[in-house]
Amino acid sequence: MNHPEGANILVVDNDPDLARVISVRLSRAGHHCVTAVSGAQALAEWQQRSFDIVITDVNMPGGDGIALADALQRSEAVPIIFLTGFKHEFAKRLRNVKNVTVLEKPFDHAMLLEIVEATLVGETVGDDGCRHPGGEGGD
Repeated sequence: MNHPEGANILVVDNDPDLARVISVRLSRAGHHCVTAVSGAQALAEWQQRSFDIVITDVNMPGGDGIALADALQRSEAVPIIFLTGFKHEFAKRLRNVKNVTVLEKPFDHAMLLEIVEATLVGETVGDDGCRHPGGEGGD
């Protein structure tokens, strides 16, 4: 994917302050962000426009990020970046989601930007923080 004018990114987190901070930082890097505070709001935004990447919290009231990813990927194979403080609790379900990267909270915003940029060029950033060509996230 080549996005000289920035990618369209949907940021979903039930913490509106965190969603706003992520959006501002990605916007400063040249991307266009839309925020949502629930899975339902994210689905409504998805129906209105196209997104290159979805960044979503995993653990949200009223529908988790994994259910959101499943719903979105039924219509399009969009890359998903999960943000979670509960990676191990959701590990089994996370393995079943395609085209995904998981970043544990608290996270470094520079690492999130690195993951976004790598995803846009078809690479992933594995748990070791290294880029991996081909989108599989490891050796």
